[in-house]
Amino acid sequence: MKKKLLLTLVIAGIILLSALGIGIHETSKPTFCNTCHSMKPYVTAWKTSAHSKTDCMACHRDPGLVGLVKVKLGGLKQVAVELTRKPEPAEIKGKAEVPNRRCQSCHELNKLPGPTAINFSHELHAGKKGLECVTCHGDLVHGEPKTLKMQDCLDCHKAKNGPVKCESCHQSKATMKPQNHDAKWLAAHGEAAKKDLKSCTTCHTGELGVEKYCNTCHNGVQMPHPKGWLQNHKVSDVKVCNTCHEKPVEGGKAQTCISCHQVEIPHPANWNKEHGKFTLQNKNVNCYSCHTKTECSSCHKVDMPHPSGWLRTHGVTALAKGSSTCYTCHSKTTCTSCHTSKSPHNSTFLTVHSKEYRENPAKCNTCHTNKTTCNTCHQKLGHDSSWIVRHGQVAKTQTSCLPCHRQPDYCSTCHPKTGHDERWIQNHGITAKLRPESCTPCHDFKIFCKKCHN
Repeated sequence: MKKKLLLTLVIAGIILLSALGIGIHETSKPTFCNTCHSMKPYVTAWKTSAHSKTDCMACHRDPGLVGLVKVKLGGLKQVAVELTRKPEPAEIKGKAEVPNRRCQSCHELNKLPGPTAINFSHELHAGKKGLECVTCHGDLVHGEPKTLKMQDCLDCHKAKNGPVKCESCHQSKATMKPQNHDAKWLAAHGEAAKKDLKSCTTCHTGELGVEKYCNTCHNGVQMPHPKGWLQNHKVSDVKVCNTCHEKPVEGGKAQTCISCHQVEIPHPANWNKEHGKFTLQNKNVNCYSCHTKTECSSCHKVDMPHPSGWLRTHGVTALAKGSSTCYTCHSKTTCTSCHTSKSPHNSTFLTVHSKEYRENPAKCNTCHTNKTTCNTCHQKLGHDSSWIVRHGQVAKTQTSCLPCHRQPDYCSTCHPKTGHDERWIQNHGITAKLRPESCTPCHDFKIFCKKCHN
């Protein structure tokens, strides 16, 4: 009886151990892991990873019985959570522990290659310094493999007081230069920096930080340009700008000075003489994008641009400052195109101006818009309605007519055949009797004649 019981127990033990072995084996397969909702995306990623031929337990358990018991107890806990809560995949990401010793069961640190052209030692980082493999390779199997950037290394080095000099990792300067840093890069890099400045700081950080590195090359100009730079970028030396903007880049990536200013910058040698003509012909060019009104006025000696109402008052300024002030920008033909008579007036104009005024008052009114201008000279002459009768006596005794009336041409326009010569006083009576109408335009018989004929 005892033998039968013992045999039964042995057989039952064998069956139990076999079942346990089969259970342990089956539950260690990816197919079992894939039965859980939360594990499906991680199993899918594993199938296409570089570790697709590696069994799950190679990474997720330590060798020996203790390691087996620990991983299975953890698995039972996960099954319980899956049955009770049904967690989403994101909730369990990163929860599995994968220490370096499990990686090193397959990988020898001193034989693992590093990045191309970089001085990198897995043995130093993961061995001597104790850096966890998953720090850099955490998503290698169950997610999107992480593409390590220099910034990742620099962040870690800074946090752990590691070296940050370029030469610490880069074997030579040639290997430090990306492929896109070709002959055109100097002019084009500004646009790239504007789009993704972080890509620049991958290399240009630490002792070669953006502020120090960029500004050193850009001659002290803040880079990238701060907000409002376009409105206030006036510089003392345009060569500073030409560091980047001397030539347009293919595709128009970088703007040159002329593309904004619409005029050659810096101005050519003869610009001081020619700019007036240029600005008159190109009204769309805004000089004040660089220059102030004070600068223009101090050179031109008049307000620039001319203020409202300038057309009516410019003659006074031209007389006071001289026509050469106008000719800085304007040619003589510019004046005559409006004035129709020679301007400024020549020295003899005063003697003929009244004639021109009578012929065409509008010509004078272009500049002399009110009678005050005329009255400055004429206000004391008494040229009223009776003047034509009285002017002869005044003309005899005064020279005040000469500045305006050129003698004898002016008088002869009215007196062409009067014959007022030295014999006139003896003969004028006959004329007055036969043709009195020839006398009345100038002489009032009742007053003028009585002076002699009482």
